[in-house]
Amino acid sequence: MARSVILFSTPTSANGSLFRSAAHIAAGRYRPVPWVNEIFDAGRPEDLRVLVPPAEDCLIKHNAPERFNPATRLSDYRFVLNARDPRDLLCNQYHWQFVHPFPGETPEAAEARKESVRAAGIDHFVLNLDISPYLDGFLGVARRIAPPDRIFIGYAMYCLHFDVAMERLAAFLGTSLAALPPAQRRGLNKERVENLPANSNWIGRIWSGTDTAPGRHRHELQPGTISILSQRYARFLDFLRRMDDPRVAETYD
Repeated sequence: MARSVILFSTPTSANGSLFRSAAHIAAGRYRPVPWVNEIFDAGRPEDLRVLVPPAEDCLIKHNAPERFNPATRLSDYRFVLNARDPRDLLCNQYHWQFVHPFPGETPEAAEARKESVRAAGIDHFVLNLDISPYLDGFLGVARRIAPPDRIFIGYAMYCLHFDVAMERLAAFLGTSLAALPPAQRRGLNKERVENLPANSNWIGRIWSGTDTAPGRHRHELQPGTISILSQRYARFLDFLRRMDDPRVAETYD
């Protein structure tokens, strides 16, 4: 028996791809459990606040940090922490307004919402969307995990330095990339940024507006908007600079 590993992530941070990568690396040793997806698909999202993930031999995807059960014994698990620049996350949230389904929304209501968001523009949208529940939920858990029980694989490293990130992840999961059988190596290779367009599981083939590199806020937002967001989320950006690899630290400037 081994302690389960929780992939704990902010939303829209390549967590789907990273979960698949981890599953390829850990195949045969951990059972993949898309925890949040299963509970949301069952129509019981509030159960996330009271349920506890399986603690043995599972690889668990948890990308709803604002709903993480505070009673969970963190020492029962090991954690792969995955987060991204909140300014980029906000840009993703804007684009997903036009493609992501909203449960219970009628087609007429959906079209009216989309038109309202489109008319106001991306700068208005990101300045008026509060993502602090995601970030505070993430920090509240991440800071309580014992350092030996965690590894940080951020969006920036995953996109820009895939091999380095995956070798670290493999070591954390008790193996190495060189030790993986060919089938697992092929599966992992599909998750590289340059191979995603041909990957049938890539979210970008399902919904438009996805990105494959850090820094989209620099191209999509006005300088004044970026300045406001940089100040608003300074604490989380500082956390990312300290947790992530120095080679991607400048992406958080």
